[in-house]
Amino acid sequence: MRSPKHFAAAHSRWRASLVLIFTALALALPAGASAAAFTARLHAPNHSPTAGKKWPITVTATRGRTKLGGSVRYQFLFGGQVVSSQPGHSFRHGVYHDNLLFPADAVGEPLTLRVIVKTKFGTADLNWAVEARH
Repeated sequence: MRSPKHFAAAHSRWRASLVLIFTALALALPAGASAAAFTARLHAPNHSPTAGKKWPITVTATRGRTKLGGSVRYQFLFGGQVVSSQPGHSFRHGVYHDNLLFPADAVGEPLTLRVIVKTKFGTADLNWAVEARH
């Protein structure tokens, strides 16, 4: 029969191996993988814009307390498929404002507005369900 010291030594070696494995895995991950590189948010007045009228949106991008600059572009999805891509513009100081116009053809169609925010810290996709109305 094995002594308690033998089991303690084996347990200690096993534990040390696990620590080494987890340390190696943590070092192998890119720096941005452990925490969000930046935070992007989309602010819109509602989920039902009126066709033919300006629908204001605001996008913010921060990293901690730092307000970031970058660019935005748009995709419109129907049933998970991209049906339209639209250019946006660049922004500075962490804030981007725009007014979107939805065409009459979009009335009653469940769409997803995807705002793609790109900064030097990465890219974020912001999805917002919309259904245009008259």
